[in-house]
Amino acid sequence: MRQKWKLLILVTSTLALFSSSASAAVVDGISIIINKEPITLYDIHKYSSRFNLSKKEALDVLVRQKLEESEIKKLGINTDNFEVDQYIENLATSNGMSQFQFLNMVRSKNVNVDEYKEDLKNKLKRDKLYKKILSSKTLVSDGELQAYYDANLNEFSQASAFDVTVYTSAEQKALENISQNPMSAATGVTLNEAHFEATKIDPKLAVVLNKTAQGSFSSIVKSEQSFVMFFVKKKHNVQNVAFSDAKNYIYGKLSEGKEQKGIEEYFEKLKSSANIQVVRAP
Repeated sequence: MRQKWKLLILVTSTLALFSSSASAAVVDGISIIINKEPITLYDIHKYSSRFNLSKKEALDVLVRQKLEESEIKKLGINTDNFEVDQYIENLATSNGMSQFQFLNMVRSKNVNVDEYKEDLKNKLKRDKLYKKILSSKTLVSDGELQAYYDANLNEFSQASAFDVTVYTSAEQKALENISQNPMSAATGVTLNEAHFEATKIDPKLAVVLNKTAQGSFSSIVKSEQSFVMFFVKKKHNVQNVAFSDAKNYIYGKLSEGKEQKGIEEYFEKLKSSANIQVVRAP
């Protein structure tokens, strides 16, 4: 009987060991090889758990990271600890903290500081990579810049003063109705005539009024307790900003969104030309 028990224990232990080894093999097994760089099932599982993503989403991110790492290496991009500390210092300052307080706040969220710094180092490398990618692309042509300037001259003019009708209401919809149909009844809307000197009003309001064409309604502005809209009756002493002085502003405005699209297209091309071998789906 004792011999039987020994045999049973031996068989059970062997099966448990085999099961454990098989499980480890599945977890540690390679899922995808991209340009000779492996992504394991464990990598996918860990990233999925850490950022609460599906395994497919995690795999997509990891593939993108491998492509980024490859480009970073190829272009010789690097980031040192001083840059990371400076970035943390800026984050801390913008949150009204010292670097010591900021890192303590990071620790309080159960985040390993060394891992956090490593993530930041990778982020800074990616930022440098994206900057290089975008510097090699013409996101907005001179023709597009000129066309925008010509079509939006009000945006590039500055008046010394404005004669306006001020519309005030507790309901944004009421002002929207008036802007779409000025002859409609202004229920719940207060009207006041005003003259504003550009140098004596809030600079943000001056921008709104300058951008609004004479004889037009401005966009609706939210104040503390109500909504406000302006009808610009007359602009005084209007001076136009030269196209050469406005180009950088226009470029920044038109390139918003195009930057992300340019980066996505860059990596889609890299991915389509990459050597990707699927070993085991996650």
